[in-house]
Order: sequence, then C-alpha cells, then structure tokens
Amino acid sequence: MTDEARLLIDAFSTLTRTIPVAENTFGSRSLEVAGICDGTEGVQWNAWVEWHGDKQMAYAGVNLEGKVYDGWPVARFIERELAEPRLLGARADVDVPSHIQVFWYRDAWQVVARPPILEKLIGGSPRLLHTLAAPDWKAMLEEAYGCLDALRGYRGRGQQVVTTTAGNKLRLRVSPHFQLRQPFWPRDPATSAGWRAGLDETMANLRPLHRLVADQAGKRLQVEG
Repeated sequence: MTDEARLLIDAFSTLTRTIPVAENTFGSRSLEVAGICDGTEGVQWNAWVEWHGDKQMAYAGVNLEGKVYDGWPVARFIERELAEPRLLGARADVDVPSHIQVFWYRDAWQVVARPPILEKLIGGSPRLLHTLAAPDWKAMLEEAYGCLDALRGYRGRGQQVVTTTAGNKLRLRVSPHFQLRQPFWPRDPATSAGWRAGLDETMANLRPLHRLVADQAGKRLQVEG
C-alpha cells in the first residue's frame, strides 16, 4: 500500500465515520489498488488509489454490488430505471457531471471468489455521465438485468458462459455490479488535510447521485389506496 492510499483511507474513515477493518478495506500491492468502502449493505460509498509504476490516481465512488442484501437492491434499481429512468435527469443536480464515469460490471463467481473474465465490462463501460444517451443507458440496464436469474424473478445470480483471462470457457454464476466513480487528486497529497479536502469535494459532487441510486434501489412502503 502506498502512502497516498493510507492517507486516502484515513480521510475516508474520518469523513464517513467508517472504522477501517478487513471487512471493508480491499486491494493489494500485486493488484496495484488499495481502498475502503463504508460497509453499507446496498448502495455504498467507496474510495481507493490505483497505481501503475510511478503514476497514481485516486477515485471516489457510489457502488452497488449484485448481492442479496435486503432483497436484491441491484434488481430494484435496474427495474425502476427501466420503468422510469431518473439517473440521466439527475445530471442537472451535479455540479460537474463531466467528471463522473458510469460503469456496469459482470461479476463471475466461483463459490465466494470472483475470477477475472474477459466479459467483465457491460454495455461499453466506462461511459461518461454527461455524454450518456438514453438508448445507451437502457442497453446497459438490459444487459445488466440479463445477469440475474429470470427463473427466480431476477432475484439471484444467473448463469452465463464466460471467458477466463487464460482463455478457458466456463459456465459460471454471474451478477451485475454498478458503479459511478470520479477520479481526483488532492492539491496537497502529502498531508491528511489535503486528502480530506480533495475527497470531501469529490464526494460532494457525487452526493446527488448517491441519493438517487439509494432511492431507486431501496425498499419502498406499499401505500394502500
């Protein structure tokens, strides 16, 4: 882990009141990434540093994995966005939408491990939020929805033939994984205060989208007529 990654994790922990433990930190030197999430079962905040040689970049993100949680919130999010798209309209609430990247991932599962696959990226990910057109967003949602199990009402992992990085074709369980991310680098990367300021500014830009995704993915009370 780089010094910058340690400072970012400390800044995230302070801003979100998250205690860094094994369950919510991730990455390794071999993967050249290290970061932390807030541990929410559903729509999460996360932040991390990636490094490649002497080049580094930090990211903050809004993250929703394809897991059961409280009844597959990723499925609720996809269904509601297909029925009544709101994400693209929320661009008007973001100060700098041009900085935000839209990702859909296909996670393949072998027991609890997620082996790397060639079909990882869905719908031409990443896409820039400010240029994402409605037909392209719909196509991403439909491909992501196809990763869920139709026989279980799209409340479970589907099965697809995927290609490992070694070139082997395997039929594995898969699930969709959604992320909005924004790259940043603090003006003063040598201090904790510099990282807190940079991360705080980046998360503020993403906050309207975090609220939107959490609402679209959350459970809603049934109102009797």
